[in-house]
Amino acid sequence: MKKWLILLLSIVLIQGCSSFTSSDNSDDQEKYVCRIVDTYDYMNPVPESENRADDSFYENALFAGDSRMGSLALYGRHRNTEVAYVTSLNLLRIDSMPVDEREDKKTLMDVLKETNKKHIYLLFGINEIRNPNFDLFADKYQEIISMLKEHNPKVQIYLILSYHPGKISGLTDEQLNHQLTMLNSKIKELAQKNHVFYLDPDGPLVGENGKIKGEYVFDGLHFNPKGAHIFEDYLGSHIVGGEKYVKEICE
Repeated sequence: MKKWLILLLSIVLIQGCSSFTSSDNSDDQEKYVCRIVDTYDYMNPVPESENRADDSFYENALFAGDSRMGSLALYGRHRNTEVAYVTSLNLLRIDSMPVDEREDKKTLMDVLKETNKKHIYLLFGINEIRNPNFDLFADKYQEIISMLKEHNPKVQIYLILSYHPGKISGLTDEQLNHQLTMLNSKIKELAQKNHVFYLDPDGPLVGENGKIKGEYVFDGLHFNPKGAHIFEDYLGSHIVGGEKYVKEICE
């Protein structure tokens, strides 16, 4: 009887030790792998944001582009922001065309290379619309994006699609629609490829005919003060907070 009792106690003790050891090893082996995940949908334009851009945002922003962007320099209400534009800019000549209203004659590429701004807005393409070679256009645009990201990996880059002008001399409505669609498609592809943001300002700017409202422009293309304010309000209400989309996930 004593032998059986001793044997039973031994079995219980062995099982108890085995269970404890297994649990202890399991705890030691329980490790989590953490990674940074960007959940932003780069396939779509920036949605309206809960917060609006404040003065500190504009102080850290650069708005660069052709004469359409110049409206913010002329009529913008945030005078503490930097606007650099070139009238009749051709993107392939961005290295040689001096920025308007600057005495130092720096080119727009010079300004982009030297900037330390946290938020950079780019508006290019309307001057390529008549004689388009959108592959070359996209290659040059890619060069600029790559340079900006290499200079400051944390920079926020916003590519602005070309809003639909009322007219472009030398183009029929059909030609303009086609060329504009091709241009904006290239810009969207660049945004998706580079994981940068893009903005589609047509929503607040165009009328029922799909073209920019005449009350917002002087000549069917360039903003008057009212149009510049609508454009500025759109930009300031469509900003991306990285903390909302970039998260650490541990598994």
